[in-house]
Amino acid sequence: MAVPHPSAPTLDELVDILKALADPVRLDLLRRIATVEEMACTDLVEESHVSASTVSYHVKTLRTAGLVQVRKDGRNFHYTYRPEVGRALATELNRLG
Repeated sequence: MAVPHPSAPTLDELVDILKALADPVRLDLLRRIATVEEMACTDLVEESHVSASTVSYHVKTLRTAGLVQVRKDGRNFHYTYRPEVGRALATELNRLG
């Protein structure tokens, strides 16, 4: 799936974002990533107390939903939260009333 456009996510993009946020491990990882400008995978593994493969699996879902951007630096991965996607989701939810 393509990264959602922050100002007007499609219905499918909204569903993907909500599904990504529905898992407690992913929500915890996203919260940790969002507290800093950029988080190294190794730091995320250490802080979250889950395995590197588990972090990788869940971050892939967050990335596919457009919530996280991944930067590779050699053998290291760094994650950044995309707040514009969260704001777009909040805007759509606020339209519900």
